[in-house]
Amino acid sequence: MLTLINTNRMIPTIGPIGLDYVAASLEKAGIDFEIVDLGLADEPEKVIKDYFPNREPELVGLSFRNADDCFWPSADWFVPGLKNAVDTIRTVTDAPIVIGGVGFSIFPTPIVEYTGADFGITGDGEDAITELYHQLKAAKKFQDVPGLVWRENNTIKNNPPAWPNSSKRYPKIAAITLR
Repeated sequence: MLTLINTNRMIPTIGPIGLDYVAASLEKAGIDFEIVDLGLADEPEKVIKDYFPNREPELVGLSFRNADDCFWPSADWFVPGLKNAVDTIRTVTDAPIVIGGVGFSIFPTPIVEYTGADFGITGDGEDAITELYHQLKAAKKFQDVPGLVWRENNTIKNNPPAWPNSSKRYPKIAAITLR
């Protein structure tokens, strides 16, 4: 089983569409998962601590949509909150932690270093998370996981990001000429 956590707590709340895409990919691959949404949580640490005691995920995935709020007066930086989430998760499970999302993909190596996460995925995570899940259960050939960021021999390694083949995922749209 895999646990996916939406860590985006920006107001106004934005639906975690990337997390939904990842969940759909896991479902298609036949991998059991659960979603924990911290978007409206008043006490995210409590939500995490209440969730894990009765569950033993094999992997915990954190969605990290925004690195900051892009607003000069507040200049809110969200990476410390992500680190807090990783630290809290470490107190309740031994499962490896993977971070993904647009906010992560901007600064993958520094975020993995700072948060202490085991893995990260840059680019699209739909195929990468299923491949990481399978590699953790088998050969651990992390170099085969698209977009994966991981530690090996005290060095952080990065695979090229994964981007979908849009011709396979989306229907063809006829060209329209406007007059």
